[in-house]
Amino acid sequence: MAAESGRTTLPRPLLIFGVPTAGLLLVLLFIILGFPYDKLGDRIAERLLQSGVRVEFDEIGPALRLAGPGLVVTGLRASVEGAETIQLQRALVRPAWSSAWLRGSPALYTEIESESGAAQGTVILGDRGAWNGTLTQVDVGALPLPANTPFGSLTGVIDATVDLAMEEQRAKGSVTFDAVDGTLDLVSLPMSIPFETLSGDLTFGGNGYLTVNRLDVRGPAVNAGVTGNVLDATSFAAAPLRLEIAIDAEPAMIAAVRGAGVRIDRNSVGKARVTGTVAAPKIR
Repeated sequence: MAAESGRTTLPRPLLIFGVPTAGLLLVLLFIILGFPYDKLGDRIAERLLQSGVRVEFDEIGPALRLAGPGLVVTGLRASVEGAETIQLQRALVRPAWSSAWLRGSPALYTEIESESGAAQGTVILGDRGAWNGTLTQVDVGALPLPANTPFGSLTGVIDATVDLAMEEQRAKGSVTFDAVDGTLDLVSLPMSIPFETLSGDLTFGGNGYLTVNRLDVRGPAVNAGVTGNVLDATSFAAAPLRLEIAIDAEPAMIAAVRGAGVRIDRNSVGKARVTGTVAAPKIR
């Protein structure tokens, strides 16, 4: 008997099902580890080059996760003619658990790490592309912001939650963010506004291009709050602005704020309305 001989016998169900399953998993593991990922990466780079995107990378290999297998790329460099090269330290891509697959739209879960910050989330490809995810400690200057915006430029470090989809060439969804230690360069002001914190809650789509539910600026020179809408138009640059600004400026900034058209009282507190268009805003 097994007890008398000092040997133990595996349960019969484990022998019938467990051992073959373990063998199959080991075979799959060896296939995954032995797959020529470098050649796959070269083929992907060739396809992207046909689309005008040049991609180079240091290494590409498998990424085994509980949520599913994927690919991890290190030392990724991507560039388009006439634009700066984007450098990523690490990028992971795997199929995402999403109902988008049922609609025939591939969904990919991505993780990106770079010197400019990190991002993770789900990308849905196809005619109605979408991205749902987060940005962490991202250098705002590295983001591909539109050329025509109500501000000239923005710097700082940002954390954001993004849930956006493209419908009929327009973004729909929401973005909430918090940025620190940067500058806000408004088109209508002759100087940049330094801020310690900049937070916002934006809704894209609906009755216009954009609804500013909340945009708060806190800094050593100016504190301001913005609400309002960017309305529909034939293009974003031509979209009418309907924004309300409440502002509290330091004495040294009063002249510049008044010069921009903002009415401000002796206590350095004022209000303004922004009209015109995204490309040509007017403050009154």
